[in-house]
Amino acid sequence: METGKAKLVLEVDDLRDSLAFYTTKLGWEQVDSEPTGQAALLRAAPDYLVVLQQRATLELQNSGQIDLNAWLLPQAQRPKRGDQVYMGVSSVQTVERELRQRGFDNLKLEEDAGSVRKLFVSTSDGFTIVYWEELFPSEEEILANYAAGADELERLLQGMSDVELDAIESPGKWSIRQQVLHLIDLELVTIHKVKFALAEPGRNYQGNGFSQDDWCTGLDYARRPIEPEIAMFRAVREHIVGLCKHLPDAMQSTIVTSNREETVAKLLKMLNGHAVHHMRAIGRIRK
Repeated sequence: METGKAKLVLEVDDLRDSLAFYTTKLGWEQVDSEPTGQAALLRAAPDYLVVLQQRATLELQNSGQIDLNAWLLPQAQRPKRGDQVYMGVSSVQTVERELRQRGFDNLKLEEDAGSVRKLFVSTSDGFTIVYWEELFPSEEEILANYAAGADELERLLQGMSDVELDAIESPGKWSIRQQVLHLIDLELVTIHKVKFALAEPGRNYQGNGFSQDDWCTGLDYARRPIEPEIAMFRAVREHIVGLCKHLPDAMQSTIVTSNREETVAKLLKMLNGHAVHHMRAIGRIRK
């Protein structure tokens, strides 16, 4: 029995039907069953365990009649129907090929600026499994993508009115205005790391956590103008590109955080992927 390793709980309406879907269509392996038959433990990837739980049995779990704690990591996630569930894999193309061989055609591929390749798979329970694979572009490609980001954002927003900036993709989701302000704020927070790495390579860095929802509320993303922020986004990116071209070995400069070492190249690649993710969402809203 696999104990204490599952990082995800998917609540389903019909456990038997869901087991058939996840094992037959997605190729996940069932490795254990809960004694009352109300939950099952599956291996979705070599190092990724998932619990399927009958939705109607949550009251039984709360009353102690069903105990899944032995299966779960302390911070196991319980996504809601409609949410996306991310799973890292070594090769998205391999996963895609295997799913198509199983007759699964409802697939969508995306690539975020040489940062991440993703495969979106809709499940029978209303979740979206996102298999993702990290990509490794050259330093020149990373810097070129980073330099192009300001032009891409401005082109995407060109001609939009204030009313259009407040459009949303679906109820409860961020508007275009909120997407833009979040994109730029994460850039500003991360650039602090980049500047330390460039100025003092190898130094220890300790920063505060970043809560996107708290910042969205506290900084009033819903009603602020975006024009000054877009100008600042361009200025910051031009500033960093200039430094990286001027300083020797800039892209390999590092900072050391509490749990890892990060290069400037890795930080800029992350910013590229993050920006593309939100610009893609803006593009969907515009349509």
